[in-house]
Amino acid sequence: MTTELFISIIGASSAITVSVIGAFLANKNSIVLQTRKLKEEHYVSYFEAVHNLAENDADVIKKYVLARDKLFLIASEDVIRKMIKYEEEGMQKGSDIHDTYLTELIKSIRKDLKIRDRNFPKVYLKKSTKD
Repeated sequence: MTTELFISIIGASSAITVSVIGAFLANKNSIVLQTRKLKEEHYVSYFEAVHNLAENDADVIKKYVLARDKLFLIASEDVIRKMIKYEEEGMQKGSDIHDTYLTELIKSIRKDLKIRDRNFPKVYLKKSTKD
């Protein structure tokens, strides 16, 4: 009788342990996915604001600054460094330097989002034409 009780206690203990570990891992995975989704949203918002900066409107600049400041909270250090470098060097200089810094910023963001690239091309912003 004591052997059966001992086996039951061990079985119940293992079931509880497996359940706790499973819940912990599921919660950790959920947090990682939510963080990644939040980063994606902020990165998209940032690039929408960068795109609209060509208008040079005060409201557009406010939206850019807000999107930029949100990235300071969630982006990796590498992304923040490259974003600042892009602003200081790329936005102020000619198109070739601009495109180089923009490409490096996008590569860094893609790396932060765990998107793997082998031969990422040099990118540039294309201005829309007004009809």
